[in-house]
Amino acid sequence: MFNRDLFRAKCIEHGIRTQDAAQIMGINPATLSRKMGGQSDFTRNEIQLFRAALHLTPQETDAIFFA
Repeated sequence: MFNRDLFRAKCIEHGIRTQDAAQIMGINPATLSRKMGGQSDFTRNEIQLFRAALHLTPQETDAIFFA
């Protein structure tokens, strides 16, 4: 299950906006909003792009996307 609060906290910690996160993942901001709302799932590629851009550990990534 996606942890929206932790996702937002990591974005704030790294100084990126939701629109920036969408761009990092290669998706439209509206698509990111739907994914954050639980209407669809993040792809493996989107998760990997986000992890690489923010230099997240595997544990941090799991806590955000697979809580």
